[in-house]
Amino acid sequence: MAQISKRNIDQKKLTRIYDLFLDLLLSISDKEDADKVLNELLTSTEKIMIAKRVACFYLLLKNIPIHEIKDTLKLSTSTTTYFKHFLDRSLTIKDYLSNKLKDEKLRHLFEDIFVDIFYGSLKKGSNWSQDKKIYYQHQRKRQQPM
Repeated sequence: MAQISKRNIDQKKLTRIYDLFLDLLLSISDKEDADKVLNELLTSTEKIMIAKRVACFYLLLKNIPIHEIKDTLKLSTSTTTYFKHFLDRSLTIKDYLSNKLKDEKLRHLFEDIFVDIFYGSLKKGSNWSQDKKIYYQHQRKRQQPM
């Protein structure tokens, strides 16, 4: 959990600071520049926390069971369940991620990560033959020209 000072900032000032933060993020158009800015702006823990949250939302949209998500992303059951309820109630993030997943390049990136996580490594109690079959089918499909 992120540490926040107990000393409160005036709400108007906090809003202006937040607007400045959003303007900074929205002004970045290059991936390398975004990476540099986020590396200097966020700690490694904060970057991991955000990445896990996005991955959890994606996996929930793919209807992956909560226990598999928590084991794969190393989240607690309560955190994963919270994100599930949050995603069920939220219209903004659900619609935004669904629309982003329509972007072919991004969808392929998420699919690659998804297949690597769930089928690329052998897990205790899983059907190794079937998992490897799915993994290699995905790899062959990605190597074919579009």
